[in-house]
Amino acid sequence: MFRLDHASGLAKVVVEAKKNEKMNCFVKESWSSASDNNVSAYDAWIDKLKAAQGSDWCPGKRPSGPFNASLRHKVIGELNVIESRCDPCSGFRTKDHAARIDEPSVILLSYLEGGEHIEFGGQRFTLAAGDTFVWDSAQATRFEVYEPLHKVALAMPARLLSHEVISALQWVPRKFDLSSGSRFLLNNLIRGVADREFDHADIEASTILDAVNTFVLGAARTEGQPDESLRQRQRREIVRYIEQHLTDPALSIGQIADLHRISKRYLHWLFREEAMTVNEFIISRRLQGCRKELINLEVAHRQVSQIAYAWGFANLSHFSKRYRAQFGESPTETRNKAICA
Repeated sequence: MFRLDHASGLAKVVVEAKKNEKMNCFVKESWSSASDNNVSAYDAWIDKLKAAQGSDWCPGKRPSGPFNASLRHKVIGELNVIESRCDPCSGFRTKDHAARIDEPSVILLSYLEGGEHIEFGGQRFTLAAGDTFVWDSAQATRFEVYEPLHKVALAMPARLLSHEVISALQWVPRKFDLSSGSRFLLNNLIRGVADREFDHADIEASTILDAVNTFVLGAARTEGQPDESLRQRQRREIVRYIEQHLTDPALSIGQIADLHRISKRYLHWLFREEAMTVNEFIISRRLQGCRKELINLEVAHRQVSQIAYAWGFANLSHFSKRYRAQFGESPTETRNKAICA
């Protein structure tokens, strides 16, 4: 529901507080600006969009003329549906912005009118009416609306999607093919979710997530699943990197994922069939490196603490506990045995 105060020339914000606690389906906010005062309208648009998205980003060059925009933010369980219209504008989200997000989301965009350019994952996409695009909030992005735009965004916490979908999103084209049946169905789903009111939000949210999982995997099958050898090559490449950087104290799940341009979840998925998780593998290999030095009499002058620090352990107590758990003896006992042998 929009209401404009043309006399004041300022955009009015109308907050719809029709929240049903039991059903948890409500319109959180409706906002519109048709003001001649483009300064206040543009600033208000930025604030409202950031609040609806739950994340920060930087606006681009301020529009020189009047700026018109509207936004409707609906909540369905843990899902957020944002229908927006705006005049040409631009903005960007850096890695630092993305890192400050409390919980990563996967966002499906359905374009109804107009168009925009999006730079994401090292690629540039041109999107227009009829297109469907998918991106995740954990990555940097840049956008430029090149003509008046009308789109709907369906945002879902990444943890609610299946592991198969999360892995597929690493390689499925972000812009769905125009001939894809999944694109047609996804567009109808997103628009329907924006238009409909739901009586039982939790049930409906679960149904929507099931549909998204099905459609994305359908698109993945259309494009062709990566074979097992590809996953094996990715895992071998990551293992090789870990082996080469075991002594680097900065080595971590996040660093490895960022360097290989994959999500943390996908990294864990690559190791799902292994005996150890990624983090356990790193610790185990570091402990083995420490043990080799402890039994090497040529470096017997080095203290246990020096060896532990050199192999990336910042906490000696933690190091000793993990060492005993893996080898059944303390680091000092290992060294003494080597000296007395």
